[in-house]
Amino acid sequence: MVPQLTDYPRYAFQLVRGERTRGERDLAERRATDLRPFLDLDARPCRILDLANGRLRPQYTILRARGHQVAGVDLVNRPLGSWKDHAYRLARALHVRRLGVRPAAASAVMLASADVGRLPFPDASFDLVTSVAAFEHFLDVPAVIAEVRRVLKPGGMIWAAIHVFTALSGGHNLSFAEVPLRRVPPGVEPWDHLRSRRLPFRVPLNQWRIHQYLAAFRQELEVVSHYCPMREGEHLLTPSIEQELAGYTRDELTAGAYIIVGRRPRQDSRR
Repeated sequence: MVPQLTDYPRYAFQLVRGERTRGERDLAERRATDLRPFLDLDARPCRILDLANGRLRPQYTILRARGHQVAGVDLVNRPLGSWKDHAYRLARALHVRRLGVRPAAASAVMLASADVGRLPFPDASFDLVTSVAAFEHFLDVPAVIAEVRRVLKPGGMIWAAIHVFTALSGGHNLSFAEVPLRRVPPGVEPWDHLRSRRLPFRVPLNQWRIHQYLAAFRQELEVVSHYCPMREGEHLLTPSIEQELAGYTRDELTAGAYIIVGRRPRQDSRR
């Protein structure tokens, strides 16, 4: 989400207290649990791609600290010198400290600045592709999934946690300092982005629904698991709002996140 000015101090406070760190650790443990029947991340070091690693790079850092060979790809990996870049550099250092891991040596960092629809990696490079809160921003989802299939080894896995557009916070224009979102600002209708759209979108959003993601993943990969790990907004979904948004299911409207676990077939005729 695009932060409001008041969110920056709240977010920094959450970093200092370790709330954000705990959330990232929980994501890492959930990923390991989901993948264990197919890929045991504790058994051996793996080659992993963190797809759209973000400015803080928390999952990139966690996976590297656990001994995996990790590459990150994101347009924000391009070195810049704005005040925001300096602020995120400090935030990354704080994040690493809260995670209790050693920062990677500069020579060991593998971060590419590239289009996720044209990944700069050879075929069959990775055991795992992981992505957190990024797929909702990809404007050509099928192209990204096709690239994921290409860079995965046969039998390789993808674990994607998607911030669903139909969620209460799916418009990415309310706040980024509360997960799951429990309150909306005064004067703003819940699910404004699906209703009157008084608040503009400030980041690219493909506006895809869950069934669209599942269909696109199944075009390229075997979907071995999918589920909603987090609900939000159930207390705000009144009968009148539910009737107004009858084109969406209650599950869609309250799914704050959705996880899709996929696998490239071992016997893959498309090379």
